[in-house]
Amino acid sequence: MYMKCGSVEDGSRVFRNMIERDGVSFNAMIVGYAQNGQGTEALQLFKEMLDSGEKPDHVTMIGVLCACSHAGLVEEGLQYFDSMSKRYGLKPQKDHYTCMVDLLGRAGRLVEAKNLILSMPIPPDSVVWGSLLAACKVHRDIDLGNFVAEKLLEIDPANSGPYVLLSNMYAELGRWRDVTRVRKLMKQRSVVKQPGCSWIEVGSQMNIFMVKDTRHSKKREIFTIENTH
Repeated sequence: MYMKCGSVEDGSRVFRNMIERDGVSFNAMIVGYAQNGQGTEALQLFKEMLDSGEKPDHVTMIGVLCACSHAGLVEEGLQYFDSMSKRYGLKPQKDHYTCMVDLLGRAGRLVEAKNLILSMPIPPDSVVWGSLLAACKVHRDIDLGNFVAEKLLEIDPANSGPYVLLSNMYAELGRWRDVTRVRKLMKQRSVVKQPGCSWIEVGSQMNIFMVKDTRHSKKREIFTIENTH
């Protein structure tokens, strides 16, 4: 609970005060450290887990790979990923591949990330490809970005996300003709960008409204409250 709330020190104190620690408690701490950006601490605890005789499971390795990603430990991450099946008898699952794509993507090793996805024994989903597309945007690899966007659209043709991200990538590079081309393609394929959505409580009632939506029956009250913040 503490780790999920970001209270790393409190979580660590409770863990250290435990009389007996099992795989579940080790996993909670390793994943918690990783999610809170403390990759080094997560890997140190993983070593401690192994020294205690506890065997890692799939959850453990998600935490370990995530820790390597946040700490920028690419080679270590590759070694841990390889050790899953060879050393611990664990078959990598979709989440482990996603962690590895994130790890390689952060490091700019985009081709390796793409090849890893293509080698997956299970069909990659939009989360895996989406992680690589985000990395393509960060590293401005528009060619690979195009390839990944097409893969995403094969999975979900009506999803506006890949189009929008690709359009933004072109815009950052000043390639306005390509921006126009992508937007025309969206129109041709009848893909609609979902508008932003927000909500506010007025008189104990929750009111939901869209960006640039002025049709709400209580728009005056909503705008009045918004303008006072």
